[in-house]
Amino acid sequence: MNWKSNGRVAAMVLAGMIPVAAVCSETNSAVVAKDTHAQVGEPSPAILSAFFGLDNKLPFRANVLCLGASGEDGMPLVLTHTLDPESLQAEDFRVVRRSGASSTPMCVTLRPAADIGEQRTVLMIGEFGDADNDPPMKVSIVDDLMSDGVDGPQVNFRGAETSVIPLAAGPALIWAEVVPEKIWSQSGRGTACPADTRQVVRVTWTGGVRLPNGEEPGDAERKLYRVTLTTPDGTFEHTSPAALAELGDSDNNHYLCLDTTVPATAVGFPAGHLVDPNGDLNAESQIDVSVQLN
Repeated sequence: MNWKSNGRVAAMVLAGMIPVAAVCSETNSAVVAKDTHAQVGEPSPAILSAFFGLDNKLPFRANVLCLGASGEDGMPLVLTHTLDPESLQAEDFRVVRRSGASSTPMCVTLRPAADIGEQRTVLMIGEFGDADNDPPMKVSIVDDLMSDGVDGPQVNFRGAETSVIPLAAGPALIWAEVVPEKIWSQSGRGTACPADTRQVVRVTWTGGVRLPNGEEPGDAERKLYRVTLTTPDGTFEHTSPAALAELGDSDNNHYLCLDTTVPATAVGFPAGHLVDPNGDLNAESQIDVSVQLN
């Protein structure tokens, strides 16, 4: 049970209007669902990355995401599951600095990564430390934060934690998944794959990426993506996407539009071609591809 979004239920329990056992039963069922999720081979709820993207440098336009965000720190978190937006609150998160001081974000949002299937990236905004003198070291989820249940049983991220990727580090690929056609065929905020696309892989970076000149990735960057395909007999093939999509929406996701149905199983990208909002060049990275069951 998400207690913070069920304050009325909690109050009724304290007042004796609902038996505690009834509420515990619901809580236990959520725990069982979490365990089953892990047992069937899907990822346990975890923070995949916490990226110290900007130190007191969020631009004025960030006020659209959160009033007062301009000039604050920005730290995107990427999670193993897409989130239930109703359960997301700033108080869910705690950031610990090298000095041991801790803080709560001023606000959190799923924007700009808000298209269907993208809602695993949380942008935290606030004061999280100084990159040179007292940088953020760890992020913890300290209250109920629930997945949306789209990619399996609903799970709770409470208790998850991870170390923070420092400001000077470049962005890297952190997640990749095959996207069902019923999703990639819909129009979103970004550009779309061509009509003759046969398979789409969504890749998620630790933070937003662009070319060093501020433009979106183009044909040269499309060719740099290396997609591993695994044939039914277990042999490997390598290709580049026929097109890139999900561009122009200022988030940390790209669509790799493939012209083959041979299953994509891994994606790689070389170092030194894209930058994060701080201007740091990307690191070389390669990740396995997850397959959505729904």
